[in-house]
Amino acid sequence: MKKLIPFLLIAAVACNQKHAEEPITSKEVAYTKTMVYAVDLNSMFHEDLNDEDFSDAGPITEKLIADVLSGKLKAYDAFSDEPITAEQAKSVLVYTDTIWFNNPETGDQSIDIIERDYTAEFYGLTFKEKWSYDAEESVIDRKIVGLAPRIPVYSRQGGELRGYTSAFWVKYE
Repeated sequence: MKKLIPFLLIAAVACNQKHAEEPITSKEVAYTKTMVYAVDLNSMFHEDLNDEDFSDAGPITEKLIADVLSGKLKAYDAFSDEPITAEQAKSVLVYTDTIWFNNPETGDQSIDIIERDYTAEFYGLTFKEKWSYDAEESVIDRKIVGLAPRIPVYSRQGGELRGYTSAFWVKYE
């Protein structure tokens, strides 16, 4: 018993002491930026992301479009950010285009009417991601907050390819 007394005294003193509160460590996460970048199905549109391979984005885009057209996913207008119906989304992907051609020798104008269907023939995806930085772990996390199928834009005069645009957005926030 005499051997236990010193231990009991130490335990009693320890119980009576105020414990210094440990600081509550909260994970410092600061959203640094919302990144928007486009990828095509074969390579990159932007040189700054050329170390990533997006050649297998085709099945993702097919499923995304199918889910929007069936009404499983909600689509948003690419410019106004207003919700659109499946029919409105389809009208962005399937439409008739009129292209004017000028003959430089005769000055005559002709019209070509082209049916465009991008439900199966699409060019890539635009990603909208929130990139956050964890200062404690020195890690950057990326969270997809939106996807948009990309379709080409042609000039009305001559029908030359002018670039690509997002057909509509599907949000994941």
